[in-house]
Amino acid sequence: MAVRVRVASGSGFDLLMAAAAVADPDWRTVFDAGQQSWESARRAGGSALLRDAARFGRFGWINLASLIVGERGVVSSARLRALVERTTPDELHLLLIGGRRRELATALDAAVLRDAAAGQTAAVRAVRAAVDAEGSLSQVAPWLLRTHSEEVHEACRRVLDALPEPPSDDDAARRLRTALRSATAENVLAVVAPGVRYGSDALHQVVLVPTVHVAPVIVVIDEVRRSLILHPPLGPDGEESTHVDLGRLGKAMGDTTRMAILAELRPGPRRLAELCTALDSPRTTLLHHLALLRAAGLIEITVPAAGPNVYTVSSQGFERLAVLARDFLRSS
Repeated sequence: MAVRVRVASGSGFDLLMAAAAVADPDWRTVFDAGQQSWESARRAGGSALLRDAARFGRFGWINLASLIVGERGVVSSARLRALVERTTPDELHLLLIGGRRRELATALDAAVLRDAAAGQTAAVRAVRAAVDAEGSLSQVAPWLLRTHSEEVHEACRRVLDALPEPPSDDDAARRLRTALRSATAENVLAVVAPGVRYGSDALHQVVLVPTVHVAPVIVVIDEVRRSLILHPPLGPDGEESTHVDLGRLGKAMGDTTRMAILAELRPGPRRLAELCTALDSPRTTLLHHLALLRAAGLIEITVPAAGPNVYTVSSQGFERLAVLARDFLRSS
């Protein structure tokens, strides 16, 4: 079945990715604009705003992109706030904990997810067990699982109202649509999401969202019927604006944890849960390291139709490193 691709854009997506960086110190260092987003939030609302944003965790804000991805046209921050306002507390809470993500939606009954959002102990335990068992990319902030939906809804509105408007690339969607008219959907996906491989029947409908606030990595929300991929904007010539260069490769390898991940992956593919066990490291720690390694082209991620993602070393990435190093020496 052919992949169907459409483009979504707007400052609403930028605001959510900025909120994710404010919420998570690890991802604040991953996103190029992450520290700037945090400093802007601190100036706008002080420690109270930073604390409120952090309660949702980065995945809470990322999951909220599913609320606006169905909107047609440019989705502004004002439109995002209006949609949050009119969404019922129960529905918003379910969305924030990842109720639309394929990982949880296929592992748990919808009623269990709704009960977890309502704070029922058995359902909360079931969600935590499912996340642990699957090695899921979807993390649920503890605060979301112990707080009433009305309070969650109010806090979400309060944070979005207080966060300053982030800068946007107004031409990013136009450049992406131009690229889609001159190339196949599969080729465009290979450019905007390099190193990500979808298994048979795992990917049919894709929504691409260019935003400067995820550079240099990508953020993927795999829902049951579609996948949302937020990625750095293409450059004016249609190439990736944050192309992998020697400096980015060097940064990716200049960390003991990332080198340990590469060493663990060298013998063969691994799932996230296996990496956590082998390296005795929590999932939240490894995920941002894996994102940087993928952005540098040193690993690839395979997304199967069912089950957790699989990580492998990319031989092409190391070959590129060798070429760039040789070119650097020849140019000196």
